[in-house]
Amino acid sequence: MTERKGIIRAAGVVGGATVLSRVLGLVRDAVMAFLFGATPAADAFFVAFRIPNLMRQLFGEGALASSFVPVYTDVLEHGGEEEARRLTDGLFTMVLLLLAAISLAGILLAPLVVRCIAFGFEPGSDIFHLTVLLTRWMFPYTLLICVAALGMGLLNANRHFLIPALAPALLNICIIGFALGISPKVERPILALAWGVLVGGVLQVLIQWYPLRQRRVLPRLTASLISPGTKRVLVMMVPAALGVAVYQVNMLVDTLLASFLPRGSITYLWYGNRMVQFPLGVFGIALATAALPTLSRQFSEGRREDFTGTVSFALSLTAFIGLPAALGLMVLKEPIMATLFARGAFGGAEVDGAAKAMMFYSLGLPFFIGVKIFGRAFYAMENTRIPFAAATASMVTNVILNLLLMGPLLHGGLALATSLSSFLNFAILAVAFTGRTGTPWLSAEMMKDAGKSLLSALIMSAVVLFAATRMSWLETGTGSRIAGLVGCMALGIIVYSGSALVMGSSGAAAVRDRFSGREKLK
Repeated sequence: MTERKGIIRAAGVVGGATVLSRVLGLVRDAVMAFLFGATPAADAFFVAFRIPNLMRQLFGEGALASSFVPVYTDVLEHGGEEEARRLTDGLFTMVLLLLAAISLAGILLAPLVVRCIAFGFEPGSDIFHLTVLLTRWMFPYTLLICVAALGMGLLNANRHFLIPALAPALLNICIIGFALGISPKVERPILALAWGVLVGGVLQVLIQWYPLRQRRVLPRLTASLISPGTKRVLVMMVPAALGVAVYQVNMLVDTLLASFLPRGSITYLWYGNRMVQFPLGVFGIALATAALPTLSRQFSEGRREDFTGTVSFALSLTAFIGLPAALGLMVLKEPIMATLFARGAFGGAEVDGAAKAMMFYSLGLPFFIGVKIFGRAFYAMENTRIPFAAATASMVTNVILNLLLMGPLLHGGLALATSLSSFLNFAILAVAFTGRTGTPWLSAEMMKDAGKSLLSALIMSAVVLFAATRMSWLETGTGSRIAGLVGCMALGIIVYSGSALVMGSSGAAAVRDRFSGREKLK
């Protein structure tokens, strides 16, 4: 129980910091929508930014952090601080050397990279050349964010979550500042956004320097690259890169295929995905990040029953939060897009296109979160083979569904394919987890509680949909839109919470006890 409370507290810290980052991200997107709309320049930036973002998932926050924390925890537990220091220094030096080489290759081979990721961009066209230029400016971000990810893993393993969670906010601040302050002063305004990304990466590394030094775990360069610990991390990283980053890989496939669709399709997918990323980051990634050190310690100490119980606990919270978040995004798709982005170059057609993408992405939200939880559980077991297999099946399914659905549904079909393939990923991991641990993750009590959450979410969505349709969102001013959206969201929270409490949801009861102070009395 103490460990579960620790996970909730840590998730609260990470989630709170993530809220700040995601709010700034929304401001960033609103600024970009106002300045660039769904123009070819915007498409070029989102394609170019997708590349280092994917590398971040493959080699940084995904594979590196998820592989490092379980091994570091086990080495520290059984080998001591000196052996843990050898692991950290060796891995830090290897990351610098490898990612410096990858960044240099990315800069030199940028035309080939863009050709692969956006095949529909005609070589020699203005949009192709612009995408290549932006890619060259932003590729070094890969190195910076991976160094920051290693620092994040070290701090999380030492039970410090706040600074790593705040670091992404610096990226958004830099992009906003460069967009507003620099872009109007340069010949190609979109280049200012790339410069903001680069500066943001530098700051994400620097902000972690002091807490790492304070805890005496600041990585150092070393000539001794290989240790038993680094070998274990490297063995885990290759399959983990695909296992953790399957969502981003699917988005990459979406981008490639969207380049063949009508103009603006890439931008619609970007904004639709950004809205789903908000609850995914605030709750899903925060919960998975907070749970990983505890799961790693429980497995390292041989506490298998506690380990399985922690996974089930995290998945119960996923149902309680993920289901209403998904339905809420679907019924408020137009109000959200209109309120946040409908101004300047972003008009009614752009709102409809982005809202369509958001609706289909929202269907997969609970499964996106569930995959994060199961993924962390398997990495805590130092098992990357199963996530690799699940990710491979999911990616193949995504490509097939993309080709089947992009014709009738255009970019909406690409978003729907991503959600459906994530469901398959979740299902494979769930079945494999039960087989691996010998303990079912889905108990009768958990199913009953998930049913209560789903029914409460359906009631909430019906009420909110009725309220939202009372207003013409594209025909009112920004102030009225904000007031209307906040009112709909508040109504949804009240209805969902009340319904869940009446039905006896354990998640609702836990939240009530947390805020009423009853938890302290127990």
